[in-house]
Amino acid sequence: MNPKNIKKRRFKKLFFLIAFLISVTTLFYYSFVFEPNNIQVEKISIEIENLPGGFEGAKIIHLTDFHSRDFGEREKRVLKITKDLDPDFVFITGDFIDHNTKDLDSCQKFWRELSNQHQGKVFGVFGNHEHWLQSPDISAIKRMLERNGISILNNENKKIYLSSKNEALPRSYIYLIGVDDPDSELDDLPKAMLNTEENIPKILLAHSPDIIDNLQEEKVDLILVGHTHGGQVVIPFMRPSWVPTKNHGKYASGLFEVNDTYLYVNRGIGMASLQIRFNCPPEITVLELRKK
Repeated sequence: MNPKNIKKRRFKKLFFLIAFLISVTTLFYYSFVFEPNNIQVEKISIEIENLPGGFEGAKIIHLTDFHSRDFGEREKRVLKITKDLDPDFVFITGDFIDHNTKDLDSCQKFWRELSNQHQGKVFGVFGNHEHWLQSPDISAIKRMLERNGISILNNENKKIYLSSKNEALPRSYIYLIGVDDPDSELDDLPKAMLNTEENIPKILLAHSPDIIDNLQEEKVDLILVGHTHGGQVVIPFMRPSWVPTKNHGKYASGLFEVNDTYLYVNRGIGMASLQIRFNCPPEITVLELRKK
């Protein structure tokens, strides 16, 4: 064989080997380092019937699935973004911590700084991972969160108030409803909605989109959930292969309208087991309320 041809073949093999290694390294860096820390802000407008004047244009930040190991770079980024957005309320839909949490004291510092930025405006519910932990138990976690300024709604509701820009009008309210984790079958929606008024708008916080199947006669205008992480790895033009819900990825991420109820599924901030994201960056959602 011609020595020149041998050299060409060797060069081609070396070229493709180097190109392959560069591609794999780039993909690895992007999926395990860059995208998991590249928090995106998603802005959505929601129209709600009977929305009182004080809530016209109200700005809500929806956070979910921190899965915090400690007060790390992602958590610091969350603080900066939420401060810059200056919301009326911050709602958090579970999985604050999990079995990978290494420094609970620093996590509490993160919660405290978040609530100090938005005093009296931060509300949340539990996810499945809080219930899976043996130490601290769920009661201790609730005490920690509330001691650091995050109000937890556990199968209960609360009136939340805003003042109208027209000072002649009185302060108005809507209902914020929170249920325990649907994935663990601990949600009790009838109890959570007890004594709510029929014609007052209602926002429901739950951890999993499976809550949508539990709506029967209850009328809810907007449901905010997480749990799915958006699938974490999303191949273009394909439904995510890993979405831990009963509907097998039907409600993986984004906005849905189901029987006159809006359901928003947030991709979350953190990750649980496999620390990877591809085509599914972490998310902070900003919802602006408008009267229908």
